[in-house]
Amino acid sequence: MRYIITSSQLHMLIYKYLDSIFSKKDFRIEPNPYVKDSRRIDMFDDNGNERMSYFWFGPGTDDDDNPHNGIGSLHINPTILDSLRTMFSIRESKIKDIIADWVSERFNTDVDEIDIHPSRNKTPNY
Repeated sequence: MRYIITSSQLHMLIYKYLDSIFSKKDFRIEPNPYVKDSRRIDMFDDNGNERMSYFWFGPGTDDDDNPHNGIGSLHINPTILDSLRTMFSIRESKIKDIIADWVSERFNTDVDEIDIHPSRNKTPNY
């Protein structure tokens, strides 16, 4: 059976799903020792598996002289995306955007880039 839900209901459901996977105890927040004014947030599930990582690089250059303009980068484990894709019939890019919104609200920060990490071994079959 299929149900039609609004965009705000979809956001709410995905936010609740993410809240159920992660709690405050599941976060490790630390400064990045290689880039001034930068930080890293690792998010773990109940089994201690890292499921998402957020990196914020402050303006300036890193230890390899690569420039950064205040960029927030989110790495999402494909298991989260695949779980949500099986629950909801929506594009993966839409799920990534909603997860980025959740991270932005949860940590009061900006997500500028989103990628899947680690890479999938094969294309998912939904």
